[in-house]
Amino acid sequence: MRRLPLVILLGLTLAGCVTAPSPGTDSGAITYRCSGGKGFTAAWNQPGDRVRVTAGGVTKSLPSARSASGARYAKGDYEIWGKGDGAMLSGFPGGPYSNCKAG
Repeated sequence: MRRLPLVILLGLTLAGCVTAPSPGTDSGAITYRCSGGKGFTAAWNQPGDRVRVTAGGVTKSLPSARSASGARYAKGDYEIWGKGDGAMLSGFPGGPYSNCKAG
């Protein structure tokens, strides 16, 4: 039996865990599933410390905002809070988007 190097094995294991990426790493679009069958996509760490969110047929690029815990991005009524693989979204059509999980 051929053994995989530890680095590859660790990478394959972590590939199943979807969370907001570390700062400076573009996540690409991550799909979130929320209560009530709702959902949205978010691409974290866009240029200028922003997140690009698409929900309810609307796409917004939101700048980083102050938060006590987790990642918060907001502009006007539009807001996303993310921590680990969870998120909540407000201000977008069809919302609120609550109890959301990536994956």
